[in-house]
Amino acid sequence: MRLLPTLLLAMGAVCPLPAQWQIFAEKLPEAGNWSTYRMERSRDGKVFSTSKLRISVTEGGEIGGMPHAWLTIEPVGWLGSKEKGPLRLLLPRNLGRSGASRLLENTAAIVFENPKKRAYRMRAEDITWLMDWANLTYESELTPEGVAEEKLLIEGKERTCLKFRMRTMTATDPPLVPKQTITMEGSLSRDESTPFGVAKAEWKEKTTKRGGSSEETKTLTLTGFGKGPAGPPPAKADDFSLWKLIFGR
Repeated sequence: MRLLPTLLLAMGAVCPLPAQWQIFAEKLPEAGNWSTYRMERSRDGKVFSTSKLRISVTEGGEIGGMPHAWLTIEPVGWLGSKEKGPLRLLLPRNLGRSGASRLLENTAAIVFENPKKRAYRMRAEDITWLMDWANLTYESELTPEGVAEEKLLIEGKERTCLKFRMRTMTATDPPLVPKQTITMEGSLSRDESTPFGVAKAEWKEKTTKRGGSSEETKTLTLTGFGKGPAGPPPAKADDFSLWKLIFGR
């Protein structure tokens, strides 16, 4: 029976979301802005994976009188998907640092566009249900380091950045599935002249489950940014269904 392995994959995939993407969500730029990043994963000082990410913004309208925007991260997986595609989060424009640290609670909707299957949308109540069912908890700290500014050479250009220490912990403990905890500790370098303010982030990520643990280092480095025509909102998507997710893989 595929039920338990599938749910374990799903819960493991949702766990890093608040920690990994909240650094882009503090204050979303105007629609049409984008940035690209290189993601490197390493163990014991050796890089074993390199990928490219694109972060962008499209209009999201008003919800409860508050302006919102779609933050899109691509390509990434979501809820245990084998395929990677655009992940879109509908967020308040001026979420702020404290609001971004509670990213899932402040997300009005999530749309995942699987390139091989139909897109699906999670409403706020779906997100809340999933968090409650998985017993998802997380903590987040982002504090300035002693040195006020640092100079970083990124893609051949020197950037003046503010450096922060970041530490996060996320844990899931759903019924019938082993508890999983992920801790991230590292540094974030911010350059507010770029659309999302993120110039570089580097952290050690430790995953603990079933009494064992694994650790790797992730480095996210800005490679480019710009602004183009504002893109359309997410395409029409099916309503989220956990059972369809499990048995329609």
